[in-house]
Amino acid sequence: MRMADLVEDDLVVPKKSVNLKAIFSIVIVFIVLIFGVVFWNQTHPDLDYPASTAGPEIEVNIPAGSSGVEIGRILTKAGVVKTSLIFFRAATGDKRAGSISAGLYLLNTHLSAKEAIAQLLDKKRLQGKFLIVEGARISEVRKNLINEGFSADQVDQAFADLKLPSEFNIGNAEGLLFPANYTILPGGDPGTLLQSAINRFAQELEKLQFYPAARDRDLSPFELLIIASIVQGEGFNQDDFGKIATVIYNRLKIGMALQMDSTLLYANQSRGEIRVSNRELKSSSKYNTYKYKGLPPGPIGSPGSAALTATITPTPGSWLYFVTVAPGETRFTDKYSEFLKSKAEFIRNYKAGLFKGSK
Repeated sequence: MRMADLVEDDLVVPKKSVNLKAIFSIVIVFIVLIFGVVFWNQTHPDLDYPASTAGPEIEVNIPAGSSGVEIGRILTKAGVVKTSLIFFRAATGDKRAGSISAGLYLLNTHLSAKEAIAQLLDKKRLQGKFLIVEGARISEVRKNLINEGFSADQVDQAFADLKLPSEFNIGNAEGLLFPANYTILPGGDPGTLLQSAINRFAQELEKLQFYPAARDRDLSPFELLIIASIVQGEGFNQDDFGKIATVIYNRLKIGMALQMDSTLLYANQSRGEIRVSNRELKSSSKYNTYKYKGLPPGPIGSPGSAALTATITPTPGSWLYFVTVAPGETRFTDKYSEFLKSKAEFIRNYKAGLFKGSK
């Protein structure tokens, strides 16, 4: 039998009947919707301010967790947009609106809904932002809060009143202030901001399964936090964090001194030094990990998500040494002879000015 005969004569393909009535009904509904939208826009021009008629700037606070409807009401009450309904419709039609952040904004009044969304997406309009950087120490956060206009007594009392996670109730918040941007509202107090940073830290640890990770390594959560803070302090590149964590674990396992410069810098409350001096190496501080084996007494700063993750899931390896031989290039090895070669290369590069700007 020929293939053509099979296709044409023996295979009967039923034809689907076309429901013209259903198609006609759909077309009619679509047309009605279009005319409805046009009619609404033409008969309700007063629900939105015209574009390019912006008024003076005002401060508007968008609380955390606000829905699109709630933001629309806040903006309407402040005179930024004319009606919350039009703002909500514009927001639902703009995918970018989902990334509007909570915070204090400097916005123009009398904006069209689309203009209001554009201003809310402009990060330059966010006011009162307070940044806690990765690796920040409480002494640095304290200084920055005072620079924001809070008194030293206010800040010190705020630190004293903090409610710390039970696993880290160690008397101070070192290492527990999660690095992120926080909002300082007019009339706000430093305690609210600092407690937000503590709470965010606790949430991050839960998300990362930090406590089970500590148990798996037979460490306390506090000890694991100390390691994470050293990883943060030692690493110039996040890609190296996992290897640095492994070096720390490997040295602890064999009873080798950690010999981490970052812990000495913490003891001296200094920053930016590429090389530590012989005087610093002789320091009697318990944070001198050249002199004292094991972990230092506490964290040396607040680790970010990358350092915490690397500490929980370090990169497998047998490394015991690492040296940053040039900006952006860190070498890891388990052989002391190779470490000495890399160290010599670092010294040459340092003298040649490759680390210009560092001490």
